[in-house]
Amino acid sequence: MIVAEKIAKSTQATASLLTLSSLSTKDTSESKGDLRPSHLSLPIEFSNVSFSYPSRPTQPILRNFNLRIQPGELVALVGASGCGKSTVVGLMQRLYEPTGGSVLIGEERLGMIDVGWLRKRLAVVSQAPVLFDTSVGENIRYGSSGISDVDIRTAAKWANVHEVVMELAEGYDTVLGTSGAGGLSGGQAQRVQIARALARMVQEGGAGGADLLLIDEGTSALDGENEGVVLDAVRALVSSERSRRRKRTVMMVTHKLEVMRLCDRVVVVGNGRVVEEGRFEELMERKGEFARLAGGGVWES
Repeated sequence: MIVAEKIAKSTQATASLLTLSSLSTKDTSESKGDLRPSHLSLPIEFSNVSFSYPSRPTQPILRNFNLRIQPGELVALVGASGCGKSTVVGLMQRLYEPTGGSVLIGEERLGMIDVGWLRKRLAVVSQAPVLFDTSVGENIRYGSSGISDVDIRTAAKWANVHEVVMELAEGYDTVLGTSGAGGLSGGQAQRVQIARALARMVQEGGAGGADLLLIDEGTSALDGENEGVVLDAVRALVSSERSRRRKRTVMMVTHKLEVMRLCDRVVVVGNGRVVEEGRFEELMERKGEFARLAGGGVWES
């Protein structure tokens, strides 16, 4: 049985590799941007954005989606499953291009910005942590050139995972193994990924220092205590003296009510559009779509 499973996995991996190798290297959508602003501490605006995935062109995910986020804001994107929240995060990374409308950074179209430059100034936390067969320290450093060991430990403390790492056999030198998680639980692995993103946000100099943190259900495996510590650290980082000089913006996709309470603004997405937005308390008092979803048990308290 074990041999058969390995053969099946190898066959699938080979097919995926052949598909990948057959793709064109002349990607016109990613290569067309060449603008390199000094930073991303600018307003972000989705203007009448429509989007359908290439595999399902007749099934629009976003329909005339409009949203403006100011530098330094901590914004929660919420809504029922499949409403388009994660698509918004994907468009910000230029994993796809809008099929209609435009995404703007300041006054520039996102599609005109150099994609490599853009991604160096983004820090991303996904729901499923991606860790590698190397040390904990190198996993946190991954994607950040020139970051110091001190900053790695600082980021780990912000993510409330430093003490966990120090209990491992070789601390930050502990190799996580071929599975990428070693002896870490799901929540601990997620915190290592969060530390990686926070480390990117503290880099100094022109080559580093992410201005925009994108969290797509990235605290889903954390308990209330650890989640509170992490979110407090994110808010402290955004409001720090360094961030006031060059504002950091946070966009979070979440289904947790306690996370929504901590955000500056909650944006409710439904049927591919923004249907409500405001502070948590305002939306609850309004007794609209947000209050209906919150009271219906769609999200965790």
